Amino acid sequence: MIRTRMSNLPRRRSRLGVTALLGLSALLAVSGCSAVPSTGPVHQGLSDLHQAEQLVQFNPLGPVVDSTKEDIVRGFVLAATSSAGDYAVAREFLTPEYAGQWDPAYGVLIDDGSRPYREDDDDAAVLELTATAKVDADGMLLPVAPGGSTDMRFELERVNGQWRIASAPAGIILDRATFTAIWSAHQIYFIGPTGVLIPETRWFQSRAALSTEIVNALLEGPGERVAGVVHSGFPPGTELVTGAVTVVDGVARIELSQEVLEAGEQAAKEMFRQLHQSMRTVTGVNGFEVVVDGVEVREPDAGETQPSVPPAEPSNPAVMIGDQFGTVVAGEFVATERLGDAIVSLGPDAVVLSPDESAAAVRNGEGISRVDDEVTRLVDQRGGLLVPSFDPMGYIWTLPAGGGELRVTGGVDETYTIEAPWLRELTPAAISVSPDGARLAVLVPAEGNRSVVYTAGIVREANGAPVRTTATVDAQLWASGNPIDIDWVDTLRFATLTESGNTSKVTVGGPGLFAAEQGSVAGGDQIASGGSRTQLRVLSGDGDLYMSQGSGWQRLIGDVEVLAKRG
Repeated sequence: MIRTRMSNLPRRRSRLGVTALLGLSALLAVSGCSAVPSTGPVHQGLSDLHQAEQLVQFNPLGPVVDSTKEDIVRGFVLAATSSAGDYAVAREFLTPEYAGQWDPAYGVLIDDGSRPYREDDDDAAVLELTATAKVDADGMLLPVAPGGSTDMRFELERVNGQWRIASAPAGIILDRATFTAIWSAHQIYFIGPTGVLIPETRWFQSRAALSTEIVNALLEGPGERVAGVVHSGFPPGTELVTGAVTVVDGVARIELSQEVLEAGEQAAKEMFRQLHQSMRTVTGVNGFEVVVDGVEVREPDAGETQPSVPPAEPSNPAVMIGDQFGTVVAGEFVATERLGDAIVSLGPDAVVLSPDESAAAVRNGEGISRVDDEVTRLVDQRGGLLVPSFDPMGYIWTLPAGGGELRVTGGVDETYTIEAPWLRELTPAAISVSPDGARLAVLVPAEGNRSVVYTAGIVREANGAPVRTTATVDAQLWASGNPIDIDWVDTLRFATLTESGNTSKVTVGGPGLFAAEQGSVAGGDQIASGGSRTQLRVLSGDGDLYMSQGSGWQRLIGDVEVLAKRG
């Protein structure tokens, strides 16, 4: 039998969340390794081998006789850490009538774990949560705006003299440490208009059913947030015949319905490419086979295909110092001949290089110009323009500060407006298009001396020409401080620069990911990525260029006037 193998698969590190587990030890029994006894009776081994494959296993306790209402409410929330038997232990805290109605698959509310308790009346109790994020039924994670609290109401009644919950919020409640111990982020890949694989981050429980859930996510197709941005190679109606993906000796057997045979050659190639990339992060899976009616479906000859993502090689900082434009190599400035003179001649205050560095978008007092080997052309002369963005298809994106028409410019006399009605409600401080050209990120101010990043999908024609953004727009990151700048780190993450007093803070996040602060730089004005999170650069108002180093920042060089972005 011919099997499809996936080479050089990365292995996810186990994140055991030891500190969080210790905090729950009084109420939960957490499985782990122990010494092998040399004496004593013979005990039966673990019968549920699927459970044994989990990275972290919680064994919560059911309700205890004569528990108080608070015991029942808190015990129910803790019991939802285990999905075994369709959350069988958690359902023990519910009345018989409500046990079959409660829907844990509704989603996850992630909080800080404090959860003050109060009773509203004789039959109701409330947990006051400080929510930080939420995960919907499709596994999409979104941050919750900081500040304030959420009341979760539980109605209780007595069953045979014991308190039980008669009504509870749908979904489950987890603190972040527990959530990341039993859930993990994975990228589901779909096809972009130019054939590039586009990732969509989803969260799944780290259990034996992970392969099944990822395949089902592919079969369900793109989510609402990327509808129109990407498509799937799987024909509509394709299902898992057996209801599950089985894994034997590292090979996942994917038995699909006959609809998959309706896929043409191109769709079949896309289907296999999606599977290759989406299954890469599943622990214990190093290959797969697609089967219909017991017969393996052979993978088409891939031929020449687009890479899964545009290559992002770590790059040296591109800067302008004095009357020269070039790069910083090992702390030394090296002038570049290509485009350098043309860029400097415009007297720029912002420069964005195209991904292949064959062209540049340059901002000065006159507006934004496109510079390449042949010509320099003014493409947008509106006042107050933000730093532009250069997408991988060669289009320059421009927008005035505080809002206005979003424009793109391609070839000669190819400038037009992009439909993005949601921008009218915002006051953008910075914009950036993702390296795969699938998303637009917009950094805007928020109440309480904060900043927020909104992202929208970019709908394109088959040739890659942008048409509009998606109607669905999400807040993907909240950061402290007023907005200054933003740049994409890679296809999954972006970095923001915000001002808080005399300090400029760097925060890294992305669609479906938790945000992480990455230190601060005094008086930072511009931020740019060098192709990875460890290659972030920040330019201060004094002309000092800093590079990310561990949890801090190291000065590279001074007298820099402009720090260029790439893309």
